[in-house]
Amino acid sequence: MQLIVVDEVQTPEHRHLLEEMWRLRARVFAGRLNWQVNSEDGLEHDQFDDHSPTYILGIEDDVHVVGCVRLLPPLRSSMLREVFPELLDGRSLALHERMIESSRFCIDRSGRAGGASASIIHSRTRILLAGIVEWSLARGYDELVTATDVKFERLLKMVGWPLKRLGAPTLINETLSVAGSLGISDDVLKRLKPPGYRPLHGQLERAG
Repeated sequence: MQLIVVDEVQTPEHRHLLEEMWRLRARVFAGRLNWQVNSEDGLEHDQFDDHSPTYILGIEDDVHVVGCVRLLPPLRSSMLREVFPELLDGRSLALHERMIESSRFCIDRSGRAGGASASIIHSRTRILLAGIVEWSLARGYDELVTATDVKFERLLKMVGWPLKRLGAPTLINETLSVAGSLGISDDVLKRLKPPGYRPLHGQLERAG
């Protein structure tokens, strides 16, 4: 799986990849997880897609999006503050300029034979997580906040990127969810990178 960063739609290829991403999100969040999300014509899109986020997409066979995440500075707009404030236990998010928020992280579990193996899913997950950290380091961020489920919280701990909870787990859309903070550093990137990870390199310029 190769990672592609899309900050803005500049080419027809970008538009195609974003449509593939919205289809993946619909299959995962509206379909498999049965979340109450806005899914129309097989595409899942919400108001945070209108705030000029950065997307990191996992691509296979040059055209198929098999993983994605959305990154948006919470100083601009925040899903945690605006959609899931109950996950913060009544506390305010301690915003700062070096904080980034991730949302809509998902991995395609399907495969040509009807389903991807556990090892493929795990590899895709590790690659996408490493891409998030690499991109964040290049942009000068040192903290990531997110809303996730407790199963993914356990996976993050297993791969060496433990989540610091910002509130108690709460049941949302039939999913036991939690808000958390994750530190961003070169050491974290080293722990997350799987063998054969291909850095973003030319798609980034490290912030000074």
